[in-house]
Amino acid sequence: MKVIRFKFLKSYNSIITLLLSFLGFASSCDIWGGRAMYGTPSADFIVKGKVESAGERRPIAGIKVELSKEVDTEKGKMSIDLDHSVSAEKTGTYTVANNGGFPIDQTYKVKFTDIDGGLNGEFETLDTTIVFQNPKYTGGDGSWYNGSTEKELNVKLKTKK
Repeated sequence: MKVIRFKFLKSYNSIITLLLSFLGFASSCDIWGGRAMYGTPSADFIVKGKVESAGERRPIAGIKVELSKEVDTEKGKMSIDLDHSVSAEKTGTYTVANNGGFPIDQTYKVKFTDIDGGLNGEFETLDTTIVFQNPKYTGGDGSWYNGSTEKELNVKLKTKK
């Protein structure tokens, strides 16, 4: 009788372990599209604009535009890489966004880097900061998602010497 009971408990424990493992993995998946749910307000912060050459004022394609978060710490400002980057189109236009950011005043660091080499000329890298001060949101759902806000940032890059 003890052998049957032992086998039953061992099988029961294996099934419970398997079920809990499955539930743990399933609950850790990002099924909500990157937005925090249930009690965390969020908004989309969009930066768009045009990249031109400083001298000729012509659009530049192939410029990588990276967005990172600027935060204050006890030791000063720190930049957090958000893994949000795009390449400027043929017309020099770009749109980069931080979807699901916390809907308060936000400061972002925007970096423009020439990644196509000499294809359309070589340009210097530019680091700048953009601040969403008292942002106005559109398209919110009236609940936790406040909608999106955008700013325009047009830049002129200098050619490398």
